[in-house]
Amino acid sequence: MNKLIAIPIVGLVFVVGFMAVIVSQKGRPRPPPYVTLSPFTGHLNIPSIDDLRVGGRKIVLCGAASTKPMALRGMVTDAARRDFQGMVLNCKPVGSGTPCDGKTGTMLGDAVVVQCLMPDGGDLAAVFTQKGLLCGQPGQIGAIYKAC
Repeated sequence: MNKLIAIPIVGLVFVVGFMAVIVSQKGRPRPPPYVTLSPFTGHLNIPSIDDLRVGGRKIVLCGAASTKPMALRGMVTDAARRDFQGMVLNCKPVGSGTPCDGKTGTMLGDAVVVQCLMPDGGDLAAVFTQKGLLCGQPGQIGAIYKAC
């Protein structure tokens, strides 16, 4: 008989607690459904091929990724630094006219997902994939960039 009385009491306590949480959230501002970022310009810094930074911001090039074995990453990083370190880039976050718009989020961890254009107007991800420094991700954006 005690079990029959305990079940409704536990249920009632749960409902009251749940309602208290809902009421306590009323009136609090809600975060925007997604982050809108502005285009930015800066010098490219390459701590490693997996860690690209423009103007101090950590970036991920949309549609391209490092999929090289760990043993080759040092050599790939050195090649990228030699040809691109310090280059001024104009970067557009996803959602502002990139090949990845609608296909990926604006952030990947603490990195901004971007398309960066070089001073001559070339797409950095296209150049990196053509040189074999990064691999195009056809599953993400199709065959825009060269896959490995």
